[in-house]
Amino acid sequence: MSNAKETPRQKMIGMMYLVLTCLLALNVTKEVLQGFVTINESIETTNSNFTANTQKMMEAFQEAIDKGKNEAKPYYLKAKEVTQLSQKTFDYITTLKQNVQLYTEDVKGSDTMKLSRIEKLDDFDKPTYLLIGPDETKPTEAKYSAKELRKNITTLTTELNKMIDEMKDKKGTFLPEQDYLVLKGKIKLFTPHDNYRDKDGKAIGWEVKNFYNMPLAGVITNLSKMQSDIRNIESEMVTTFAAAAGKLNLKFDALQARIIPVSSYVQAGSPYTADVFLTASSSDFKEDNMQFILGDVDTISGKLAESAVILPIESGTGKINLPTSSAGHKEVKGWIKLKGADGFYKYFKYENEYVVANSAAAVSPDKMNVFYIGVENPLTVSSAGVAPTDLVVNVSGCGASIVNNGNGKYTTKASSTGTCIVTVMARTATGLKQQGPPQFFRVKRFPNPPLKVSGKSTYGNLEMKLAEAKNMNSLGVDNAGFDFVAQFKMEKFSICTVVGGTASAPITCTGNQLSSEAREALKKLKVGSKVYFEDIQVMAPDGRRDFANIKVLVK
Repeated sequence: MSNAKETPRQKMIGMMYLVLTCLLALNVTKEVLQGFVTINESIETTNSNFTANTQKMMEAFQEAIDKGKNEAKPYYLKAKEVTQLSQKTFDYITTLKQNVQLYTEDVKGSDTMKLSRIEKLDDFDKPTYLLIGPDETKPTEAKYSAKELRKNITTLTTELNKMIDEMKDKKGTFLPEQDYLVLKGKIKLFTPHDNYRDKDGKAIGWEVKNFYNMPLAGVITNLSKMQSDIRNIESEMVTTFAAAAGKLNLKFDALQARIIPVSSYVQAGSPYTADVFLTASSSDFKEDNMQFILGDVDTISGKLAESAVILPIESGTGKINLPTSSAGHKEVKGWIKLKGADGFYKYFKYENEYVVANSAAAVSPDKMNVFYIGVENPLTVSSAGVAPTDLVVNVSGCGASIVNNGNGKYTTKASSTGTCIVTVMARTATGLKQQGPPQFFRVKRFPNPPLKVSGKSTYGNLEMKLAEAKNMNSLGVDNAGFDFVAQFKMEKFSICTVVGGTASAPITCTGNQLSSEAREALKKLKVGSKVYFEDIQVMAPDGRRDFANIKVLVK
């Protein structure tokens, strides 16, 4: 058989099989493309956070200058120059992303769509042709090409390097040696270079490394990552300039006497011993320069252990409120994380022991072991040997209040997350007497319920037949299944259709009903169309919430 002569038809079939095999080898799975979408969304969220943090730092910079700290002004002007240079390059990449998407999707005169709504995420050819050109050995220098992008990034890094080189030893804008080296290192990592090789060891350029033969989803994600690098460098430079200006220097203006006993339990005949000392704190201690950590932390990377938590701060002091579910000796330990004037964090360890005694009072939640914000949480309170009418129950923390409903039944209502403390007192002939230690309850937000698209509950995507999709009339909230009387009410949402690869403009709907304009848009649906419910806002018991988008695929 192996020596038999093939007919022309057999040769053609063999050639087609080879072509199909090559195509399958190049195919990118939907799971991989969805991974790009998820990563891109995460990067864009990080970029927004970087922008917000830098804006806050610039506002604090300006406030320091307004209060007469003139030494901060030269650093502020340099920080402002950094933000302007960074924004220029950031905006260029945004425009480049728009051009790549529109060219690949073959759409004209439209804004960039969200990556999750782009149809040709797996297109390798068009992004490569636009950014690299027909010959990868000679990348094109056309407008909005990879080579032009490289020039823009190189211009930015050159300007930033020049700035910190001038500041290094200049009076008025002096940068400490360590800060200077850190910034130089970050800028160097972002500067484009050609020190790359392919799997065969052949040298390749920066443009080919980043954009050649890459699907559209990967190209957009790569560009978003470059924007994230810009925001990271911008934030690092502004923060470093603020530290160098002395903005982060703290004044210890809060003094307080403290006493720490060797033991809170003393047997008759034994002395009571304690250490008395003066503590110094600062009214400037906030979460951006100091953290009180309950639990362990890696002091090199700053990564918290899985069970560690950040404590709330009041007047420069960390507040610990731990539930005590069982009696016995306990220990508490953690770290204080403090940012110094050089912008770097230092860690200080603390630890202590305490004893938990059995409670003489019982505080039992009637439904859940936590309190939820914005609703009435029922409690049953009792104490051995004390009539319910002689109990005085108080609650503190999280803006909580309590109502006595009689016969040991109470309801509490909180307005913020955290920890609530319930204290039980008994009326006696000599006054109020506490019944056991306070009880601690976590206060949480209600989890988001599922949404209902024309009566169908979902947390994400749906599939509908064409007739059913055309008759969608509402987007509501599925309140069924709650143990509490907690109503979520739909306030507004927008709807967008994608028919034949063309996306409609978003249509805003108020309440839970589709507007007449939205219903008209649904009449144009075809098999394979998509309907997106976006910008979903729901009024929850604890305030307004934004819900995740929903995609309906028409089958």
